[in-house]
Amino acid sequence: MTNIFSIPISRKRQATLQRRFVIFSSILFLLIFILGSVTFVILMNKIQYKDIGDELIQTIKIERLKLETSMNRQIDIALKMANSPLIQRYFLNPSNSELQKIAFEEIVGYRKAFAGNSIFWVNDIDKKFYHNESYEYTVNTADSSNYWYSMTFEEEKEYNLNISYEPNLNVTNLRINVPVFDSNYKPIGIVGTDVNISVFVDSVYQNYSGNAKLYFFKVDGEITGANDAALVEKKANIIEVLGRTGTEIIAKTKGLKIDKEVEYYFEAKNKKQMVAVGSIPDLNWYITATHPIVVGNFLRGMAILFGIMMVIVFVIFVIFNIFVLGMLEPLNRMVKTINQTLFDWELKPYGDNYHSDEIGTLGEFLNITIIDQLTGVYKRRYMDGHLKKVIKSLDRTNTNLSLLLIDIDYFKKYNEVYGHDAGDNCLRIIASTLIQCVSRDIDFVARYGGEEFAIILPNTDKNGLHMIAKKLLEKIRDCKIPHKASHIADYVTVSIGGTTSVVKHLQQAQDYIKSADKALYESKKNGRDRYTYENFEERISV
Repeated sequence: MTNIFSIPISRKRQATLQRRFVIFSSILFLLIFILGSVTFVILMNKIQYKDIGDELIQTIKIERLKLETSMNRQIDIALKMANSPLIQRYFLNPSNSELQKIAFEEIVGYRKAFAGNSIFWVNDIDKKFYHNESYEYTVNTADSSNYWYSMTFEEEKEYNLNISYEPNLNVTNLRINVPVFDSNYKPIGIVGTDVNISVFVDSVYQNYSGNAKLYFFKVDGEITGANDAALVEKKANIIEVLGRTGTEIIAKTKGLKIDKEVEYYFEAKNKKQMVAVGSIPDLNWYITATHPIVVGNFLRGMAILFGIMMVIVFVIFVIFNIFVLGMLEPLNRMVKTINQTLFDWELKPYGDNYHSDEIGTLGEFLNITIIDQLTGVYKRRYMDGHLKKVIKSLDRTNTNLSLLLIDIDYFKKYNEVYGHDAGDNCLRIIASTLIQCVSRDIDFVARYGGEEFAIILPNTDKNGLHMIAKKLLEKIRDCKIPHKASHIADYVTVSIGGTTSVVKHLQQAQDYIKSADKALYESKKNGRDRYTYENFEERISV
């Protein structure tokens, strides 16, 4: 004989659920693919922009460091020369021919150490200016063209730098002026060297192998260094060479912060190029680097990895669909059992779409029945069905059925004082205590309302009911849950109403609930923290 619970209730409905799941999975995969693609492109672009920006910053810092290092080597030699005791003695006695001869020999040695093989000096006594061992002229401090002489002494620095352009030679010279001091730190002369700065700039480009385009330029935009040497020779302006980008670069130099010497940004017009700008304070120059942004080239390699990831995700989706669709087959048997239970308990589901599919049936069943998630005891709707079932069962044996309704005293005030989290914890403690006070498997504890509980006690007369009620009152008092808002005690207490009757054919579940509720009302009316019993003929209070 075929078991009715093994017969699917609706093949059509099962197929509908499968179609819904397949459609949902397909849409979900498409959404993941589309959102993943968009996110992938956005993230890859951000990574690319960040990498290019970092590359430009590093390029400027490194190339600027190379230039500054080259200059610093020349400055160090000049400083060492200025600290030479022999040269200091010569500057104090320039008329001593023997001392001059020895000093000139040492100066020749320093000249060989300079990159430009150039050296000059002047002492503050006769103010004769020598260049490469040859006397050239006497410095007239009143002549404005010799401003560098007074400036070197007055600035009180270890050295100062002057840049001059030699039109006849078409070169830009960097003059390093270092003051010479006697033992009392009084200036007694100047030594230094002329450096062809173009040589240093050219060395930067010779050793640079990056993708960015580098330009050195003055404050007014005149290019002083570039890959194309012709730009330097004709004194091209960076605005002429780079157009709108050049204008943006000049604007950036005016707002360049001292504490942030290098900044990078997108080209304003079409954002197809990233630009970085930095300063070279010693030369009063700026350095800029530009880098084109080609998204396709960057994404091409990463797209292969992304495609592999999407294929893996698709395979996982297919396997998951096959597995879940196989799992759906037994659901119709479960639905049959659920429907039978709902029919036996005379429970009606919420809404009109109860039998939409198997998942809907199961979800509705769980929604209206079984366990209260907060307290762990049964829910009221499940209790209603269980009470009806017990009445039907005991009607055949003509035995007693007892019911207790328990209400926490002044629970709303408890929530107001201690908060809802404490209130939830209080409900859990009370529920746990009620469970501990009933020991039989047939006894049934449920949450009847917000702060109300119910206990169904089959085969229990009123004497047994009184004992359990007293036990409940004592156990809950022993919990000593603080309740300073209570009007009757310092701890949480409960009021209990109970009823008992021999089950008869015409009795309904509501008869027991109304009787127990009436007794509970009397407990509250008579001062709370007590138990009141009532059946259809009598009422007692404990």
